[in-house]
Parts: sequence; C-alpha cells; structure tokens
Amino acid sequence: MPIWLRMNRSFKVKLIFSLSCIILLAFGITGYLTNRYNLKLFEEEIYKQFYQTSAAATEKLDLRIQEMVRVTQTVVFNPELERLIQSMSADERSDAYRQYDDKKQLEAQMSLIKYDQPYITGMYMFDLNGKLALYSFTSATINMLDEATVNTIRNRISDSYGDLVWMSMKLPSSIEPSGYRDTIIAARWMKNGNLQTYGMLVMAIDATFFSNSLKELTREGAGEVYLFNPNDELLYTNMNTLTPDALAGIRTVAASRIIDNRLFIRSATQSTAFQLVSGTSLNEIKQKNRNLSQRIYYSGLASIVLTSILIALFTGKLLRPLKDLQSGLRKVRSGNFDARVDIRTKDELAYIGESFNAMTAQVGQLIKEVYLTQLSEKEAELKALQAQLNPHFLHNLFNEIYWKLFLKEEKEVAGLIGTVSEMLKYSLMPVRTLTTVGEEFQQIRNYVKVQSELFEPDLETMIQVDVDVMEVNMMRALLQPLVENVFIHAFRNKIRQKVLLITARKDGDMLEIEVKDNGCGMEEKAIYDLLGQTGTSRLRLDGRESLGVQSVWRRIELVHGPPYRLEISSTLGSGTTMRLILPYMTEERKEERHG
Repeated sequence: MPIWLRMNRSFKVKLIFSLSCIILLAFGITGYLTNRYNLKLFEEEIYKQFYQTSAAATEKLDLRIQEMVRVTQTVVFNPELERLIQSMSADERSDAYRQYDDKKQLEAQMSLIKYDQPYITGMYMFDLNGKLALYSFTSATINMLDEATVNTIRNRISDSYGDLVWMSMKLPSSIEPSGYRDTIIAARWMKNGNLQTYGMLVMAIDATFFSNSLKELTREGAGEVYLFNPNDELLYTNMNTLTPDALAGIRTVAASRIIDNRLFIRSATQSTAFQLVSGTSLNEIKQKNRNLSQRIYYSGLASIVLTSILIALFTGKLLRPLKDLQSGLRKVRSGNFDARVDIRTKDELAYIGESFNAMTAQVGQLIKEVYLTQLSEKEAELKALQAQLNPHFLHNLFNEIYWKLFLKEEKEVAGLIGTVSEMLKYSLMPVRTLTTVGEEFQQIRNYVKVQSELFEPDLETMIQVDVDVMEVNMMRALLQPLVENVFIHAFRNKIRQKVLLITARKDGDMLEIEVKDNGCGMEEKAIYDLLGQTGTSRLRLDGRESLGVQSVWRRIELVHGPPYRLEISSTLGSGTTMRLILPYMTEERKEERHG
C-alpha cells in the first residue's frame, strides 16, 4: 500500500491536517473580519470626532460672523455717523474748516472699531454714487480701492436690502509681487432707522479672521477647509492649489462623503447660513489596519506550524484514552451497562472517562427506577379507585337519609343533609375538570350554609356575582380553600359582627374573584409564607391531602401562569382580602386557547 494512502487512513495525520486547515481558515477569516471591523470602527470614530470638531468650529465661526455683523450695525445705525456722512456728502462746497472738522469727528467715531477689530485691514465709506470716499482706512496689506472694484461691489450688494454681503476678491496690494492679494470683502448698504440709504460700507478682512476659527480642523496641515457664503461662493480655503474639478467635487458633499481616501463633512452656521466643508485623510488609518492584518496572518502561520508539531509529538498519548472509551461504548451498545473505563490521565479526557462511567451508572439506575415507578403507579391507581368508593357510598347514604327526614317532615335537617350530599357529589368530579363560576359559587353557598347552620349562626354573608360571568369557565375547587381559611383562621377569635363578602366580576379580559372578611387579619410574614413558598400540599393528621391556600396559587401558576395569580392584602384587626385573577374563559375563548 502506498505511503500516502496509509497516511490518509491514519487518524493522526487526518487530525494534524484538519486542525491545520481549521486554524488557517480561522485566522484568515479573523484577520479579514478584524481588518474590516477596525477600519469601520476607526472610520466611525474619526467621523464622530471630526464631526464634533467641525460643529464646534462652525459655532465659533458663526459667532465671529455675527460679531462682524454687529460691528457694521454699530457703524450704520450710529446717528452721529449718519449725520456726519450726510453732512459731508450734501455740503461739498462748505468751508474747508467745517469739512475738516466733520472728517475728524468721523475718524474719532471709527477709531475704536479699528483697534477692536484687528482683522479689518481696510474700511471704506462711499456716497451713493460710489465716487467720493467719505472715510477710508487702509493698511500696507490692502491699498485704496479703484473705481472698477467699487462698481463690482455695488453690483454685488444691489439687491441685498442692507444685509452684510461676503465675497472674495483680488484687491490692490503693495506687498504682493503680483500687485493683487486675495481678500475677503464684507459690504453693505448704509441705511438709517427709516430704511433710507445714505452710503455704502466696504470692509477688507484678513483671512486669519476665518483661519483662527478653523485651526482645529487644519492642525498639523492634515485638514482641509472650504467656506462658502450664502450664495454658495467659495469664500475661504486653506488649500493653495485647487482645480475646478476638485472644487466641483467639494460642492457635491451633502452631509458626509469619502473622496480619494479623504473624509469630508458639511456643516452650516445657524444664524448666517454659511456652509463649511471640512476634510481629513484616512490613509493613516488604512495603513494601521494593513499592518495589523499582516501581524494576524503571520501569527496564524506560526500557530499552524507549532500546533502541527505538538499534535505529532503527543497524538499517541492523547489518543490512548479514546481507545478505552471506544471499547466501553461497544459494551454499552451491546446492552452491558455495567461497563466501565480505566482513567489513565488527569486531563479533559479523564473527565470524559469519568462522565462515561457516571452516565452508564445513571442509565442503569434510571432503568431500575422506571421499572419501580411503573409498579408504584399501578399501586397508586388501585388505591385511588378504592378511595373513591367511600365518597360514593357516603353520597348514596346521605341521599337515603335526606328522603327519610323529608318524609318525616324534618325539612330543615333534610335540607342540610341535602346540601352536604350535593357538596359530596361535586367533590367526586376530577379536580382537573373545569366548572363554571355559577357552579363554583353554588358550592360556596352550600358550604357557607352548612357552616352558618352548625357553627356560625351570627355570620352575615354577601355573595355578589355579575350575571355576565356566571357561565365563564374556571378551575374546580379554587374558592372553597379560601372560604374555609376564613372560618378556620379569620373568625377564630371573633364573636360578633362577622361579615363575609364574596364577589365575582369581569375586569378587562380577566375574571376577578374576591373573598373579603372582617376577621383578625394576617401579618406580612404570614402572607409571605402563603405566597412566597412553593405550593406543595401538606398532609393532615388523618393522612388525607390538604389543598389549602398554597395549593390554590400553585394550581393557578401551573395551569395558567403569569399574569394570573392569587393576591392577599390584610390588616391586623381589620380583615383580609384574597383576590383571584383568572382568565376570562368563555366557550369560544376556551376553544381558541386549545386551538
């Protein structure tokens, strides 16, 4: 036989090969899933952190823009500035001293704004024709505006109705080699309180006005920011080179989007309707995932080699207990449950051998117990049949006594005997047979009648049953243990004014029955002993089984389960209320439950 065929039939070789394949597959799947999961987790975390940073930057940006709006409003709605500008514009031929004085007053009014807002690199006020510079403030960064620039700004704000309009323009500059500098312009019509336009305000704002608010997004030069004004025009970006195609892609970002391994998020200012698109690179995250995947793959290969070597070295010793187990299983299969295996090791296989020995011993014991149980059930069945003879005999005997007393005109005693006979007849039915609320309450009336006639002549009993629940099905013999508990315990020390109230009504889709007395009441511990313990029945002194209150809630729990239950509330010296919450079972609903 070829060597490869003998190796194929060897369990040892199969075990080594199978485990190696399983480990290889497991590590491969684990590495792939880990890589995908980590990438997704990192992306979600980066998105979450970047979104929060972008939102914070947007809020800060919104506050800055609003502050600039308030600065322009301070200028526009200042009555003194309005008076000075209108005076200088309307009275061009006035004496030189008056013009000089008005200009000085105007400069004094604007000096605070220049120093409080260092981002303003130029401020200009023009008349309605856009020709006469009523006031100007320039720096080395931005020169005086030329006529073409002024006209362009006038056209941009023509339909703004006095709102502050933001735009990006190339303005003359003395420090730029090209002679022009990309500058952010904020301009608006100057209107007074009566909405009359009296001039135009133009401000040149340095890019640091926006960059300082967005520095958290551009830290270490890894982030990108693109700020658009309400007209969707690019107002500011930290990117030196930007192609039209790249800008078009940025404009298409809605909420979030990944473009060329970069995560972009769009957010908007709440008050000023500016749009901010911020981006960050995902290359570093993916590189970390690739490194992690490589380490997982190498670890998997090393584990396969090591496992194969260990399996080859220790297979013989490991498989010896399995041979013993195989022999024992063959004996059990042939019907010998006395078979046992020798425990040679102290590892997991030893536990398997011990479990096998325990299993065979338990199976043999169970066979014996099943046989004895069958014998016990037959004996119990015979005793049960014998026990039913006595109630049948008593029922027939009471029936004969009833007719003899009735014929002798002892109708009161005969009625009492008839009541007892009817109770015996009701008790002969199997406890699992369902009855109706009407039949159950009839037996309670019989029981109360016997108690009242013989032991409790001063008892006041009130039984109230709604007509619509009379035909509702319920378990047999649920109420008598509760009523019997009242006579045995509740009224044991009470001599007068004994009141027993029993009611039955429909509550939603449930049947609610209450047994209420004005007896001695119970403590919380006594209630817990009744409802907090297992509902096993107890034996009376005469050897008969006692149903009791415990058996009532236990039968409800076994047959119906939650939310159906027995509730007990009691106050010492004031009485006890026992409430049964049962299913509202008409014939139709009974068929549905069984169907």
